[in-house]
This record gives sequence, structure tokens and C-alpha cells, in this order.
Amino acid sequence: MKTNKLFSLFSILLSMLSTNASAHDLEVKNADGVMIYYSYYSNDNTNVYVTSQTYSYNCYSGSVVIPTEITYEGRTLKVTGIGGMAFYNCKNLTSVIIPNSVPSIGENAFADCNKLVSVTIPNSVTSIGYFAFYNCSSLKTITIPNSVTSIGNSAFRGCSSLESVTIPNSVTSIGDCPFAGCSALTSIIVEKKNSKYDSRNNCNAIIETNSNKLIMGCKNTVIPNNVTSIECGAFDGMKDLKNITIPNSVTSIGGSAFFGCSSLESVTLPNSLMSIGELAFEDCSSLTSVTIPNSVTSIGNYAFSYSGLTSVTIPNSVTSIGNKAFAGCSSLQSVTISNSVTRIEEETFYDCRSLESVTIPNSVTSIGNSAFYYCSSLESVTLPNSLTSIGDGAFRDCI
Repeated sequence: MKTNKLFSLFSILLSMLSTNASAHDLEVKNADGVMIYYSYYSNDNTNVYVTSQTYSYNCYSGSVVIPTEITYEGRTLKVTGIGGMAFYNCKNLTSVIIPNSVPSIGENAFADCNKLVSVTIPNSVTSIGYFAFYNCSSLKTITIPNSVTSIGNSAFRGCSSLESVTIPNSVTSIGDCPFAGCSALTSIIVEKKNSKYDSRNNCNAIIETNSNKLIMGCKNTVIPNNVTSIECGAFDGMKDLKNITIPNSVTSIGGSAFFGCSSLESVTLPNSLMSIGELAFEDCSSLTSVTIPNSVTSIGNYAFSYSGLTSVTIPNSVTSIGNKAFAGCSSLQSVTISNSVTRIEEETFYDCRSLESVTIPNSVTSIGNSAFYYCSSLESVTLPNSLTSIGDGAFRDCI
């Protein structure tokens, strides 16, 4: 099964930073006697930011109140930032109060703080970095102040207890998958005076106003009729989403749009749809049936891999099917491939162990490596005269 590339990059970053070297320049106890670690900015000895004790170990626990300023060696220093990974993996951290002197929260600042239940973000903060609150699985509520202008990629990804979110008027930039995996989300509201985004018709989604692109949804989202695309990761990890109707205005479904929606039983794809992105419905294990409309021209890599599909018909409009598009669909019994398809890519139907027969049309000239590998129930295959190449292991272990 393919791992989300973003997670892989995140893991590599963490492993690169795993060292026992000191991450801080100074340490000072706050008014509650909690030791907090700080570092200086380059060429600045009057301002400091909160950091970790070492790159591989964080000792913050319980409640932490970050002061506006500290006194160190007779000098007063202003606290003006939460550094990247400052509280990363503090498993016993429960609450944090950030002072009004801080304008930004760094990348991965509170990532993997899975007991964190309360964060106070002041009106001074203008940016929340990527993965800032990643996997804070106990965080039920968050108030994003009206000073914030940007929310980074996956900023709140994996906050599986988060129930509602309000995007203030000030926000003008939202990265990819900001609330992916927030499976408890029932309400998404964009304040009405926001100039960049909206949640029109009480749709419980974030929509980019000018482009009509749906950026983020939740299990209660009703997609409005004028939305043109479902963006990358819009419903990623929404495990309680059971059904969704995509209106006839939508022309594209982005990568990982419904990735891991394990309860999704029904999705209606419109006749306006032209492309289905990679990983769009991967791991939708309850999705047993889908009708791909005759408007679709491309199906991305891993688009329906490891889903619960039992049958699929690829319409005449489709000219491109990505690698592993239906790989691991262990319940898939029948496949109809249209005459518009010229190539079956590598591992397209890999491990479709319930597939019993397949007819490959006269338009197909090549079958990629391991295209039907481990289709262990496959009893018959009809190969066309047009076929000029069959890749290595294309039908391996088809007993």
C-alpha cells in the first residue's frame, strides 16, 4: 500500500533532526517554576524564541505558560516566537498559553502532543506553520484568532478529536490538507467577511471564493452546486463520512481527496467530471460500487487502490489509467475496459484476488509489468490482436 508522500517527507525530516545536540541557547523558569528553553535569533540578542531542550528529547509536560519576556543574566529578553518542533512529541503536555508577543507558530511546533487538550493562541499570531499541531489527537477545540493570515500545510492534520473550526476574516492563505484526518469534525465555518474563502450555504466546507475550489470538507459537508473542483486531500482521513454527492459543476477530484474514508459507502460522480486524481479513493474499504461517468478521461495512480469495489466499468472517454489504479481491490470480481484505453499500466490490477475474468479490448497495445500480478482467481483472459508487448510478471501467480 502506498504511503502518503507528505508523511514520508515528514518522517525523513524528523530522523534528520534526531540527535542529542543541544537545541537551545538558554533556559529560564517561568512564574510557575516550569523550565522553558529558548534560542536567540541570528544577529539578535534582544529577542528569543521557545525551542526544545535537545533535538531528540522534549521534557515539557502538564500546563506551560510562556511568558512575554524573560530575564537572563541581568538582561530583559522578549519572547517573540515558537520555534519549529519546540514542543514536538511532548507526550504529557496538556495545555499551553502563548503570549501576545509571539507572531508565529513554527512548523511541527506541537506535532505528536497527543495529550494536548488546550492551546491559547493570542491575537498577535499571524501564521501557523505546516504540521504545527499534527496528530494532537486530544485537542477538541481550537480558536484561530482574527490576526492569523496563513495556515500551513497539514497544520491540524490528525487532530482526530477536533469537533469544529472557524476560519476568521483575516485568513488569506490555507495550505494543502489543513484538517485532514480530523475525523470528528462536524462543523466548518468561514466568517462572512473573509475576502478569500467562504462556507456558502452553510455547506460545512472551506471554498476558495474566486475559483470555487473546495479546499476542505468534513463528514457533514454538502457540496454546493457551483464548486468546480475537490482539491487535494479535501476529505482525507474523514473516517466517518458515509456518502457524498458531487454536483454536476465539478470537473476534477484532486489527489487523496477521499483517501482513507473507510466508512464511505456511496459516492455520486457527475457527468461533468474529467479527471480523478491519484490516491483519490484509496483505502475507501466500504466503497463497493462506483459509476465512472463517460466524461472522465484520466484515472490517476492508486485512484481506487485498496477500496472495496466489486466491479468496475471503465468508460469510452478514459484514455489514461494510472499505475496501481485498482491494486489491492481484493473484492473486485469483474472489470470492463473500454476501447479507448491503449495501455494497461504497471500493477493496475495487482492483487485483485477475486477477479475471475477480464477481456482486454482491441485498442490495447501494451500491458505493463505485474499488471495482473496475484489475481489468483483469474481463470480466463482474452488478449487482442493489437497487443504488441506484455510486461514482466503481467500475469504472475494467476493460478
